[in-house]
Amino acid sequence: MTPDKLPPFVTFTTGAALLTELGLVESITPDGLRYIARTDPDWAFGDGPNQMPYVMAGNAKTMETGKFLAMFEDGPRRGGRGRKPAPGPS
Repeated sequence: MTPDKLPPFVTFTTGAALLTELGLVESITPDGLRYIARTDPDWAFGDGPNQMPYVMAGNAKTMETGKFLAMFEDGPRRGGRGRKPAPGPS
């Protein structure tokens, strides 16, 4: 998917698929994202200070796509987060 074709908002389900499609993670499930959201103090979305509120679409929490992707592009690698390191010389 090209940057000009990105959706304005993602859910945990569509966000997990987008991260994989863009190659930002090797694999992640919606539940994996929810776990990160519950446990990572640097998670960008929520009701806390310095967090961007979720936008409700029906019963689904949505997140602004640009900020969501930035967490995985720029943030430190933790488990499934971030890009895989390039293979070293053999």
